[in-house]
Amino acid sequence: MLRIAILFLSIIFSIPVLAQPIAPDYSIRLIRSRFTEDNAQTIVEFDVVNIGAAATVSATATLNHIATGQQVASAVIPPIGSQQTRTVSLAFSTALFGPNSVESFRASVGVDEVEEAGSQGLQDNFALISITFPAVIPTPAFTPSPEDAADTSTQPAQPPSDQPQDALTPIFDALRIDRTDSAQVAFLVGIVGAALILLLLLFVIVRLLFQRPPEFTNWQPPYANVLYSDPNSTAGRRHQWQMHAQNSSLPPNMSEAAVLVRKLPLGADGDYLGDWRVTGMRLCQYDMYGRVSRSQIIVPRRQLNRLNWIIRKQGKWSPEKVTKQLAPLCRALSGTVRKKLTERTAGLPLAVDVRLTGRHGDVGIWFELYRVQYGQWTTIDRWQPEMVITGKTIQENFTYTLHGQRPNENTKQFAQRLQADMSRTFFDLLRPPMPDLPSASSPSTPPAAVPRVDAPTDPHMQPVPPTLPD
Repeated sequence: MLRIAILFLSIIFSIPVLAQPIAPDYSIRLIRSRFTEDNAQTIVEFDVVNIGAAATVSATATLNHIATGQQVASAVIPPIGSQQTRTVSLAFSTALFGPNSVESFRASVGVDEVEEAGSQGLQDNFALISITFPAVIPTPAFTPSPEDAADTSTQPAQPPSDQPQDALTPIFDALRIDRTDSAQVAFLVGIVGAALILLLLLFVIVRLLFQRPPEFTNWQPPYANVLYSDPNSTAGRRHQWQMHAQNSSLPPNMSEAAVLVRKLPLGADGDYLGDWRVTGMRLCQYDMYGRVSRSQIIVPRRQLNRLNWIIRKQGKWSPEKVTKQLAPLCRALSGTVRKKLTERTAGLPLAVDVRLTGRHGDVGIWFELYRVQYGQWTTIDRWQPEMVITGKTIQENFTYTLHGQRPNENTKQFAQRLQADMSRTFFDLLRPPMPDLPSASSPSTPPAAVPRVDAPTDPHMQPVPPTLPD
């Protein structure tokens, strides 16, 4: 048993020795061509790799014209060690071949010197290359002056520049890819394609990980959960009116004696929308049963950032400039809405929900109750709501309504009118009618007294007779 084990180990340890190459094996790789600066000389270069045992004799590299068999260049290569590479350059005159002609050449190395003719590994000792010959650039007659000659003697010689067709030669040389080998070129193209696909997947993954999708969460008014108040009291009436406030706008055309309540988000200094920012926006169609969920559009963050930027700057702008700055936002939103519409749903109205967020202590909310009297809005009441705040921020929600496509409108007219309605809506969001308001930082300030408006005298009524004393 011991003898069998020793014999088995001897065979195993002898395998690497037997696997070692016992003869040199030359192989031509990366054959390419270039021309000198004046196209007078053609230079063919290739790498000779010894994939076998170390060579002990020199070898001859030759370059033959395939059509005529003429040898146009040759060079002697010193012995190459095992797994070593040597670059060979073979130069010949470009004038041997006509301008714009395409000629094929065969390079060989070490035949009948390092490797015998007819051996199995002799095929890679040959390589083919095709060269398109340019016209030789004539050298102009020029006699340098002594000063130019002195300057030229001190300047280093400039290396010959490659032709445009050899612009990728340094890349192929660095990667050790033979351009004449279609398999190697296809392999390089596959590697580059796979790298591009991996970079694209990596970009998508990183974007999904670090870019949050736009959202529009549910909203609970901070002034909804308050203690019960008598509906017939002032506090009870105000609490019931608060649930009907949609936004800060006052419609221009309302019937006489119509009543409307609006809400105004104010900053610490009492300025409208001061210290507030838009954190969400949703556009959705609705019908008699409620919102149509499949038509919902959540506005992306970059458009919200633009709206916030306009809110911060609009105090210094004229109304015309505010409308101009709102135009790109309205154009983008109206285009997104039209893509969601179909022929059956184009006539449904559109609800625009705007979510506002402010920091508790820096912002406040005021409500105003109005009534139309003689064609003008007259203030009835103004108050600050009682709020239950559990976090660090306060959220408010504005809702606007836009008309859908009317029966007398075509698609183009509807698109133009929808964009104009959005522009007017956002302008009302930025600049609603503003009477003199108390500061949000002083909730204890009583509302301003509402002036009493006397009814006009009816000309058909009889005058009241004076009362005579007794």
